[in-house]
Amino acid sequence: MSGDAWLRRATWPAAAVWLGSWYLMRLEITRWHHVRPSLLLDPPEIPGTGRRAHPGVPLLLLYGACAVAPPLAVAGTLARLRRAR
Repeated sequence: MSGDAWLRRATWPAAAVWLGSWYLMRLEITRWHHVRPSLLLDPPEIPGTGRRAHPGVPLLLLYGACAVAPPLAVAGTLARLRRAR
């Protein structure tokens, strides 16, 4: 499978991950307050210890999805447009 074909097939899943990851990031910022609006981590303090929790794998994967999905979706769309010519 060529690179363009792979990109064209990945467009819709990448767009879905893009929308879902940004929705979850909005919840992290506005509802759960694990992340600041500047996208810096702001984990809650552990009661009675004075220490803060470290980000877990789900939050790190969310950051990765927010960074990787948009360029992948755009590249897939551009590959489709180039193929349509």
